[in-house]
Amino acid sequence: MLENRIEKYWDKRADSYNEVVQKEMACQKKQAWESLLRKYAGSGENLQVLDVGTGPGFFAILLAGLNYAVTAVDKCQDMLEQARNNARTAGKDIRFFKADAHAVDLPNESFDVIVSRNVTWLMPDPLEVYLEWYRLLKPAGKVLVFDANWNRGLSDPELQRQCEKYRQLAIEKGYQDNKLTPEQRAENEAIARKLPLTYEQRPFWDRQAFRRCGFQQVEVEENISHLVHDEIERILYYPTPMFAICASK
Repeated sequence: MLENRIEKYWDKRADSYNEVVQKEMACQKKQAWESLLRKYAGSGENLQVLDVGTGPGFFAILLAGLNYAVTAVDKCQDMLEQARNNARTAGKDIRFFKADAHAVDLPNESFDVIVSRNVTWLMPDPLEVYLEWYRLLKPAGKVLVFDANWNRGLSDPELQRQCEKYRQLAIEKGYQDNKLTPEQRAENEAIARKLPLTYEQRPFWDRQAFRRCGFQQVEVEENISHLVHDEIERILYYPTPMFAICASK
């Protein structure tokens, strides 16, 4: 089953992904993401926020530091263990539990804001995920999605050529392409070929999907890479910039 394969893959990457998050916590990216979250989530007394696909807890910890009441979920147990440890180290009170993005066992209208980063590209049925988030949102609540066309090059040869070109430029600037083992890279690609968003142009697809799910307003920033990526990452990900979506119920 594809979902089990995805869970197994990311459980194995929990340690290395946690190393990435630790570096983000210790550099200017932390402040950049805090500014974006504050901009879109807004403020309010006891604002209830759900972080979906929390991984090692980067967004959850940032949100708790902004004085939101934070619940964070992930489908990978090893990721959740990393997140709990990181939250304890940061001194943040966050409710963590295991859940799929499309099936969060909580009541309707539980949250003011739902956030995700680099999550929806990995969903076998992203429309089902957005419908679930609509259910979980309070009236006038917001969904914030930060993502990119990470694997669309697998279905677009020209984009793949551009990605390879800019990867080489990044390597010349000092990028070390050692995040994945050859086995992990092959498994990631095999999974991505089975995922629907590998074959869609985003964030155009997301705008239409949110409308279909009943969201009243959908705001899109097509490129926020200049805000959240360092110089080498801006080169590396030039063909697939990170975008931001704010969809209001």
